[in-house]
This record gives sequence, structure tokens and C-alpha cells, in this order.
Amino acid sequence: MDWSSFTKGYFLNRDTLVAVLLLIDASVPPQKIDIDCANWLGRNNIPLTFVFTKCDKVKGGKGKKPDENIRDFQELIRQNYRVHPPWIMTSSVTGLGRDQLLLHLSQLRNYWDN
Repeated sequence: MDWSSFTKGYFLNRDTLVAVLLLIDASVPPQKIDIDCANWLGRNNIPLTFVFTKCDKVKGGKGKKPDENIRDFQELIRQNYRVHPPWIMTSSVTGLGRDQLLLHLSQLRNYWDN
């Protein structure tokens, strides 16, 4: 993973960090950079939520459906997590996941306030 030491330090040393929202493009097969990022966060016990975007699209006409790409991604990262992080499917076009994401953010905020 090619993050700067500043970015890694931010995630590792930020006392007020409640969670990372990792955006994953669900319209394409799992990308190495996303897998590497998810695995690095997991190895470092940094709480995260996967936010799968573009869940309404299939790129190239012959590609897999977003739910298949999501399943493939989850299978690839499963080995690095005892408990699978929360995940939300979203689409800015259809509004899919909007309410669920807002509720999740509200819950994270409540966690911080306590």
C-alpha cells in the first residue's frame, strides 16, 4: 500500500477516529488498492465501514453485476477479519442506501458523544 507516512500516522494515532468509511466502486471487480487498504486497516484494528458505490451500474455490458463484485470483494477480505465490518450498498442515481448510510453515521456520532 503506497500511502504516505502522514496518512498512515493519521489513522494510527488519531484518538478521536471513530471509523473509516472506505468507498468501493461496486461496478467493477475488486481492485488491488481497495483490498490492500481494507487489509491494512484490518491489520491495524482501525474500525471501518465499507460503502459500496455505483450499485446501480454494470460497466462494459459484459461485466459482473455489482452484487457479484461485492460478494467477490468480501470473500477476498474475509480472511483478515474475525468479524466482517459493516457494509452499505449505495447509488447516487437511485438513492439506494442513503437512509442506511445516514443512520449509520448517526450511530457513529452517538458512539462518539458517549
